[in-house]
Amino acid sequence: MSKEKKIEKHPKIKLQRIEKNKHSVISLWDKTNEMAKAENKTTVLALCQKHRKGFWIVCHEDDLQDIINVKNNN
Repeated sequence: MSKEKKIEKHPKIKLQRIEKNKHSVISLWDKTNEMAKAENKTTVLALCQKHRKGFWIVCHEDDLQDIINVKNNN
């Protein structure tokens, strides 16, 4: 029996779960998280690609509501 968290379906959000033994972005998040903990901050990565507009925000699901709250208070 799987111990994976169930991903709920949403009418406006397409969420694809990709499970690997290791993700380089998660390794970067882990290193950044150590620094953020020392500063009592929440870890957020902004990933961008050369010659492509915009960026992707990466955070841990447990931190998402805190990030939304910070955004709404500024």
